[in-house]
Amino acid sequence: MIKRKGEKIMGIISIVLNIIGVGFGALLISMDQAFYDQFNEILQEEGETLPIETIEAAVNTFGTQFMIVSAVAAVLTLVGVILLKTDRRAVVSGILFLVSAVTLLIGTVGLAFAPMILLIVIGLMSLIRKPKAENHTSEYPS
Repeated sequence: MIKRKGEKIMGIISIVLNIIGVGFGALLISMDQAFYDQFNEILQEEGETLPIETIEAAVNTFGTQFMIVSAVAAVLTLVGVILLKTDRRAVVSGILFLVSAVTLLIGTVGLAFAPMILLIVIGLMSLIRKPKAENHTSEYPS
């Protein structure tokens, strides 16, 4: 039986970072009109023009997507950490960790970098580390 304390600790850290990602998505959704006005002024200084409604729709869509993807990754990671209790399920939890990392990579366009890297490391550790085979020798003293 391998002690999987490192994977569990990094999994919990990843869950916390994903919950922070859900909060970041909620923050993006809750932006007020002054934010969009400032954003539009910056675009106008650089010679670009976009309607405020377009900017608002894009930010709200990305915030919602960030929240959903971070929540799904947190749930997959939680299930993976729970499945780490036995060595037989370490492969399943490793696959869950890697699926969660790919979900974060695609869904957040790489912005959730820290939990994504943690999940890749945990997934590989869960898949690669195998329990040591116990050597039973049948040497009897003569």
